[in-house]
Amino acid sequence: MKKAIYEQQKEYKEAKEHFETVNKEFEKKLAATKKLGTVNQESMEQLVENTGLHDALNRLGAAEAALLKWSHEMIQNEKDYLQNKDAVDRMYAFIDKNPYIKSQLIQAAMKMD
Repeated sequence: MKKAIYEQQKEYKEAKEHFETVNKEFEKKLAATKKLGTVNQESMEQLVENTGLHDALNRLGAAEAALLKWSHEMIQNEKDYLQNKDAVDRMYAFIDKNPYIKSQLIQAAMKMD
């Protein structure tokens, strides 16, 4: 049976895949630019703009935020959440200060159904 995927999960997955594709293209172009000469701020900015890396990163950030907000709302009636409400809410409150916790919460949110 196929797992149902929620809109927030779908958007995060698509944004992540898009970012990874754009980032690979950026890295290829950066390597080629390095072979042609020195890379400076102007050439980096041009590469970021031409590849769409900035937009892809913004989309991924927005999708992450929406996924995490959604997951926090979805768990609020779960028994484990109710028993550990303060600790869980603290994790969500400091999510941007700890990349490890953020990563763990994103992985958990992608498994929710």
